[in-house]
Amino acid sequence: MRSIHAVDLPIGEDTNRDLTDQFIADTSDQIRQATAILLLTPATKESVPTLLITLLERLPDNSFFKKPVLLFATGGLPAQVAVLERALRHELLRLGTTAIAARVHLGTGNWITVGNDQPRLSRGAEREVAHAIDLVLRGIRLKEGKEFTLEFAGR
Repeated sequence: MRSIHAVDLPIGEDTNRDLTDQFIADTSDQIRQATAILLLTPATKESVPTLLITLLERLPDNSFFKKPVLLFATGGLPAQVAVLERALRHELLRLGTTAIAARVHLGTGNWITVGNDQPRLSRGAEREVAHAIDLVLRGIRLKEGKEFTLEFAGR
């Protein structure tokens, strides 16, 4: 699994254009090698995911073609996932995504904190995440004829 963080995209008036071009080229290469795409972004009623959209706008057309896309939205309310999806629709279509393979909302109530331990997902949220990923993995397995398994604690 590889991750790309939109916040690392070098943009701005004083940014070296070559550095930005190299970041996009590296990102495009990682996407070409990917079997699936997971977009994880905040969902709030006040804004659209500006950094994510900025990154998506710079990717070549059809970069996500034939790749399942999972949309994970954090924060906000579950209904804001649809708003988020509408905000991303234009870029996702341009990138070759005809449908979101799975959507997951992780609100503040999905996290458990005990004492000084790091927060962890509740069992229900963990099951929802695992189910979304399993759906995508099953689709990939059917397309490629390969066996994939995913183990989560408590499953």
